[in-house]
Amino acid sequence: MSDAPDQSALSGAGTPPVDFVALSAGRTIGRYEIVSILGQGGFGITYRARDSQLDREVAIKEYLPLALAVRQDGTTVLPRSTDAAEDFSWGRERFVAEGRTLASLQRAPAIVRVFDFLEANGTAYIVMELLSGETLEHRLKQRGPLSSAEVDRILWPLLDGLEQVHATGFLHRDIKPANILLNAAGDPTLIDFGASRAAVAGRTTALTAIFTPGYAAAEQMTSAKQGPWTDIYGLSATLYHAITGKTPPGAFDRMLDDAYEPLGQMTLPGFSAGLLIGLDAGLSLRAGDRPQSIAGWRPILGQATAHEAHATVAMGRQGDGATVLASRPTVASSPAVPPKRSVGLWIGAVVAAVLVVLGGGFYALVDDRSPKMVAVPVAPPVDRAAQEAQEAQEAQKAQEAQKAQEAQEAAEAKRRQDQEELTRLRTEAAAREKAAADEAERRQIEEETRRKVEAEFAEKKRLEDEARQAAEADATARRKAEDDERKAAEAAEAALRLTTIDRQHVQVALTALGFATGGTDGSFGARTREMIAAWQKARGLPQTGFLNGTQNQALLKEAAPAVSRFDDDLKKAEEAKRKAIEEKAKAEAASRSAAAPAPPPAKIAAAAPMSGPDGVWRGMMQCSPSNLAGPFRVPLQISVAGGSGTWTRPGSGAGIPGNQSISLRFSGTNVIVSRTYVPRNQPTTTQTATLAARFDGDAVSGSGPEQNSGGRSCTISLTRSP
Repeated sequence: MSDAPDQSALSGAGTPPVDFVALSAGRTIGRYEIVSILGQGGFGITYRARDSQLDREVAIKEYLPLALAVRQDGTTVLPRSTDAAEDFSWGRERFVAEGRTLASLQRAPAIVRVFDFLEANGTAYIVMELLSGETLEHRLKQRGPLSSAEVDRILWPLLDGLEQVHATGFLHRDIKPANILLNAAGDPTLIDFGASRAAVAGRTTALTAIFTPGYAAAEQMTSAKQGPWTDIYGLSATLYHAITGKTPPGAFDRMLDDAYEPLGQMTLPGFSAGLLIGLDAGLSLRAGDRPQSIAGWRPILGQATAHEAHATVAMGRQGDGATVLASRPTVASSPAVPPKRSVGLWIGAVVAAVLVVLGGGFYALVDDRSPKMVAVPVAPPVDRAAQEAQEAQEAQKAQEAQKAQEAQEAAEAKRRQDQEELTRLRTEAAAREKAAADEAERRQIEEETRRKVEAEFAEKKRLEDEARQAAEADATARRKAEDDERKAAEAAEAALRLTTIDRQHVQVALTALGFATGGTDGSFGARTREMIAAWQKARGLPQTGFLNGTQNQALLKEAAPAVSRFDDDLKKAEEAKRKAIEEKAKAEAASRSAAAPAPPPAKIAAAAPMSGPDGVWRGMMQCSPSNLAGPFRVPLQISVAGGSGTWTRPGSGAGIPGNQSISLRFSGTNVIVSRTYVPRNQPTTTQTATLAARFDGDAVSGSGPEQNSGGRSCTISLTRSP
C-alpha cells in the first residue's frame, strides 16, 4: 500500500488529515524545516519542508512504521516494544539503503529525484524533489481513457527509468496510477517506491503487506521470487487501465477464475498490435510467462503490427486451374493466459509473421500470369504409337524431375528449419547467460550495499557509544566537581561559626534584596539555601547555596540599612520585654507587700518554712564557652513572687559579656531559666537563651545546652533562703 495520497505525496496538492504522531510545523531535521504534512500511512509520513541552505521546498519521507514504532516527546521515534526493536532497526537499514540507491539515480528518466537521506530523531528520512501536477489516477477519473499518443508519452520514459532502477537490484513493487505523477505536458514521474516497505512486511508479522488489487502480481501475494517481471506486471496493469478505462481483474481472482479480457481481442483503433500484445504478455498470470526484463519487453512493445503465420486465404486461380495460397495479415489475438514459453517465442512469432506476409505478397505479384497465344508451324504427321511412347517417356521424366525437385525443396526446408532452431537455441542460451550474469551482478551489488550499510551502522553505533560514554564521564566529573565545590562552600560557611543572629542577618539581607527567604528565624532551611544560590547566580558566583566569609560580608554590606533596622527593632523589642518583665515583677512584689500585714516579730521568728516557689533564691549559674564568647560564672540572688522573678546585672568586663538578666519562671516542677544578654561582637543586639531546670522543694537545678546561644552548655543550682 502506498504511504502517500493520490495527488499530494510529492506534489503538495490537497490537505490530508493531520496525524497526532506527525512532526509539527516549524520542527527541524538537520537543515530542513517542516512546513506541513503531505501524506501519511502505516509505513511512514511525508512532509513538505524547506531547505534552509538552498532556499527551496522539498518533500521528506520519514520512516515511521506504526506497527513497530511510536513517537515520544513530539520528536524522537522509538521501537514500540523490545520485541519490535530488531525489526524496526532492520527496516530502518532497508529504508536508508533504498534512499542511497535512489539518490544514485539522479539522471534516470521518469524517476523521482532524491536529493539527500539522513538519520535523526532515532529514525531515517529521504529528501526528495517536490513535484507539481496530477496523478494518472486523477487524470483517468477526470477525463477517461488515454489516446495512443498519451500512452506512448507515459510508457517509454517509464521503461527507461525502470530499467535503470532494476540495474541497481531494486524494484518499485507498487506501480499503479496513483503512483505516477503527470506534469502539465503529460510527462510521467514514478513516485513512492515500496521496496523497503515490502521488505519489512515480508520480515515481520507486525506489519501487514497490503497490495492494490488489480496491479499487484501473483508472486507478491505468495512467497514466490520477485523480480523485474513483477514491476512489468504492475506497469502493464496500469496501462491496461489507461487504455480501457477499467482496472484488470486482480491476480488472486484470476488464479481462481481467470476473467481477463486480452487487449489483442479488443477493437482499439490507433493502438499498435505490438503494444497490445506486449501488455497482454506483461499481464501473464505466471511470472515465467512474462518478459523477464525491460530489455526483453521492448521489442514486443515496439512492433507496429503483428500477424498469424498460419492464416491463409485463396488469392486467385491460374489459367491451368491451379489455386495459389497466400498468407493473410491479421491482428494477433492473445489468449487469456499466454503459452508457457519464453518471451523469445513472442518475438519469433512477430518476425515470422512479417516474413510470411512479405513472401505472400511477392507470390501474389509474380504468379498473376495469363496464357499467351503463339503461332507455330504445322508439323508433318508422325507415327501415333511412336508419339504416345515418346509422350509417356517425357511424362515419366517430368514426374521424376518433379520428385527430385520436391526432395530438394524438402531438404532445403529441413536445412532452414534446423538453422532456425539452432539460432533460437543459441539466442535462448545467450539470454539465459545474460540473465544469470545480471542476477549475479545484482546479488553482488546488494551484498556490497548490505555490508556497507552494516559497516556504517556499526561505525555509527560505535561513535554513539563513545559519545555517550564521554558524556557520562563529563557528567560524572561535573557532578563530582559541583559536589566538591558544595562541600568546600559548606565547610567555609561552617568555619564562620554563624550564630542565630548572624543567620537572621543573612535572611534579612536576602529578603531585602528581593530573594525572599520566607522568615527570619535564623534557621537555614531549603528555602534559604535556594535564595542564597539565587543571589550567588545573580552576582555571577558559584551557586553552592553556602556562604563563605567574603560572600557573607558582601551580602550584609549590600543590605546594610535593612540589617541595621532589623537590629534596632530587635533591640527595642527585647528592651521593651525586659522592662515589662521588671515592671510586672515590681508590681507583683508591691501588691503582695501592700496586701500582707506585717507579722508580729515573735511570729516571724517562729514561722514555718515557706512552701511553693515564691521566696529568695540564691546560688550559681555557669556556662561553657560558645563560638564567639568565653566561659562565665555568675552568683545569683533572685526574688520570686507569683512564680517568677528576675536578676539583672550590668557587664563587669571580667568574663561576663555585656549586660545580662536571668529570669526564673516556675510551672509545677518545671522551671524555665531565660538569660537575656548583649554579645560582645554585636553591642547593638540583644539575644535570649533558655535552659530547662527542675523545682524540688527548696532546690532548683538544671544542666544542658542552652537554646539559641551558639552551643553553650550551662548549669544552674539555687536554694531558697529561709
